[in-house]
Amino acid sequence: MTDAARLDSIARKENRPAMHKLKMLPEVVSLLNRNQYVNSLIDPEINLLEAVKFFLEPLDDGSLPAYNIQRDLMAALLRLPINKETLIASGIGKVIVFYTKSKRPEIGIKRQAERLLAEWTRPILQRSDDYSKRVYEEVDFDPSRLADRTVSAEASAAEARARELLPPRLANRARVESSHTSYTVVPRSMGVSESKFARPLGASGEDRFRRMKARQIAANKGSKR
Repeated sequence: MTDAARLDSIARKENRPAMHKLKMLPEVVSLLNRNQYVNSLIDPEINLLEAVKFFLEPLDDGSLPAYNIQRDLMAALLRLPINKETLIASGIGKVIVFYTKSKRPEIGIKRQAERLLAEWTRPILQRSDDYSKRVYEEVDFDPSRLADRTVSAEASAAEARARELLPPRLANRARVESSHTSYTVVPRSMGVSESKFARPLGASGEDRFRRMKARQIAANKGSKR
């Protein structure tokens, strides 16, 4: 694998097609997908993932490897239980970070890289992948803060209307604005603990319905008389 990466780099320098890694790709993917080799693949002493890094990293001229190489190797990496020691020894984490930040990879490749990065950093940061077990900081709700948010929303709306009045040109054409909002706190629960004397939810509605039905029956009896 290391030789294939080196030969591709030489081929690019000589303006020849770099096909060595692409030809070897099926064999590499087959190796990464074999369950009996998992322990050897992630062993930092053997360091086989360093060769995978050579397959994924950009060539000397800055060009990215073939799309099939990026897609298939990242999919195979996602199946491996890679730990911190393996990441340090192989250096493959730096290449995956490059794919998440660079604008050159296809959007599907960036999503694969982002998922890999999330999977690898979760145990390091001691974050659980079970949402029901996650612990969030609780804060008290402050209604006075909504005023500032309302003013900001009104200012944004006024700015949007002003842009619509501008003459049409490339700068003010409609476009989807991306949002990457993430919430790290939750409002503190103000619910009242249940009591054996508490009325069940919806009991008041049922009482009103019974009284209304009783009045209707009484009215019907009165009309029959």
